[in-house]
Amino acid sequence: MKSKLLFILLFCSCILAKAESYPTNLVVWTKDGTKVAYALRERPKITFTGTDLVITTQAIEVNYPLVNMARFTYEAAQPDAITNLQTDESLFVMKGESLLFPSLKANSTIFVYATNGMLVFKKTVVQAGEYGLPLSALKAGLYMVNVNGITYKIVKR
Repeated sequence: MKSKLLFILLFCSCILAKAESYPTNLVVWTKDGTKVAYALRERPKITFTGTDLVITTQAIEVNYPLVNMARFTYEAAQPDAITNLQTDESLFVMKGESLLFPSLKANSTIFVYATNGMLVFKKTVVQAGEYGLPLSALKAGLYMVNVNGITYKIVKR
């Protein structure tokens, strides 16, 4: 009896160790097949407005229109595989005084709004590829950046 109990405990501890060895991600799926993962260690907070799914972490806030949403799930990240290698037209990185969009589709439109709702910048990218949006002309403050229906909140310091 003791050996069976010991075996069951050993088996359960192996399963738990395996489960804890891979970090878990919150994965957002849109109807067009785009998949964006947020590491749970970043503590993403999920909220809803009347029209959007809002994911908030300490670094970023992203709004996904509900009409474009397929689902959101939780998945174990696979450390032994390269995941999410595809680029998404709505992703950007802050690089110095610019927002760098590494891979925009042709005819993508970038909108930048002040917190009072005033449009401060609009650009339609004619060719697909990389685009850098200079922020040097903007005053310090909070701005909303909308690219292809997905809204990001940024802070210019």
